[in-house]
Amino acid sequence: MFRAGLYARVSTNDQQTLSMQSRAMREYAARRGWTIAVNVREVGSGAAKREAREKLLEAARRREIDVVLVWRLDRWGRSVTDLLATLQELEHLGVGFVSLTEALDLTTPAGRAMAGLLAIFAEF
Repeated sequence: MFRAGLYARVSTNDQQTLSMQSRAMREYAARRGWTIAVNVREVGSGAAKREAREKLLEAARRREIDVVLVWRLDRWGRSVTDLLATLQELEHLGVGFVSLTEALDLTTPAGRAMAGLLAIFAEF
């Protein structure tokens, strides 16, 4: 059974979706049989320092979670470079990554293949 870290973020202009993101991710984790070990919510611009995201990354570094679950990729990464760097770090740590709305699941072989293709296109 995976220990999941959930990350929900909204900008100040879109605060009404924070609860919806969290609820959908909790339901998804329950369907997968995952235990929610860390559940962080953040409000603020994507360009700002994300302290809650850093808290989740620290949990991954301490091996307290097995998978990071986000609502959408743009909620997690500030830029393509940032996204790829954090995904590489999670992979190095042996922590999976799932983006709920894009159906990107790096805990599966098909999901890891898709991530490889996305990285190729991002570099191109």
